[in-house]
Parts: sequence; structure tokens; C-alpha cells
Amino acid sequence: MAWSDWSKRSAYLLVQTDWGAGEKLWKESQTWKETIGSWLTTGPWDLVIWLDAKSWEDVYEKASWIRGQKGVRATSSHFVYKGTKNGKWWWEWPVGNWVFARTPHLNGEIKDMKKLSWAASAASIPGDWDYMVWVGGQKWEEVWDHVGELNKDGWHTQTLIPLKSWWNQAWKSAWWAKDTEGTAAAA
Repeated sequence: MAWSDWSKRSAYLLVQTDWGAGEKLWKESQTWKETIGSWLTTGPWDLVIWLDAKSWEDVYEKASWIRGQKGVRATSSHFVYKGTKNGKWWWEWPVGNWVFARTPHLNGEIKDMKKLSWAASAASIPGDWDYMVWVGGQKWEEVWDHVGELNKDGWHTQTLIPLKSWWNQAWKSAWWAKDTEGTAAAA
């Protein structure tokens, strides 16, 4: 896949919203067949939706619809440029959270992320942050230790802790890595 080909990718939709609208959109996003997961979170974004996005238009339509809902203050969309998945499926971790991560180096970190057993996935995303990483653990202390490891290694991080979490586990059988021609790029 060429760096300039933004079709057949996954994308993250980030939403700032009030609690009522966020909960309604969280439930609504679970009915979309292209939703991989959806989370009500703490931090600067109240809702994170991960989509199998076949085109810019697909993501634009979802973001526009969300932006038009009462209680929504802002949206931001981030296509995955490159990504990795390793170890357990995301939902197999008893606890975990999304981490925006900015690398202390220029390139090549995605290969290093794949070596971290607790980084269920790392996605290179354009924008303010270099990566979106799912950090998993058996208990919260492990998750915080892993985020701390990134910071000690010079990474700048921001965590989005799920208050409500939904994973579309049907993706286990439909995962892109099995068929790279099928749908979105893995992350």
C-alpha cells in the first residue's frame, strides 16, 4: 500500500461531547457494521470510535453526522497510516487504555512497539500525536507502569481511560491481517 493511498484503512473518530450525547453516540456507534470498538473516555476526548474505513468519504460521513448531533462540541478524525497488532486481542486484557504517544525520535518506532507484549496495537496516525496505542494489563497498576515506561524512555503520552468500553469481537474472525486485500490496513 502506497503512503498516499488512504483507502482501505482503519480510522479513529474522536469526539468532545456532553455526557448524555456521548453515551447516546457510544451506543449508536455499536450498531454500525464498520465499528471495531467504541469507548467513553476521560481526557480531552470524551468518545473514541475505531472504524474500518474504506475511504475518506466513509469517515467524513460519520464525522459529519456525529458533529451535527446535539451536545457534540468537536470531532477529530485520524486515519491509520501503519499499524501493528501483537499478542492478545484487545478485549482479552482485563484492563487497558488508549495512549496517544509522541516519539522522542524521528522514525522507526512502530517496529519497537510491536516488541512490547502489553502494547496490543500501535497505530501511526497523522496529527498532533505519532501513535495511538492500546496498553493492556492484568491490573491498572501494570497499565500505569507500562505508560510510565514510555515516559521514562522519552515518549510524551496522554492517556484516554475508558469509562465504558465496547469491542466488536466479530473482528476476531474478520481481521484485516488475514486478507490484506480485504478491508482496512491493520492496526
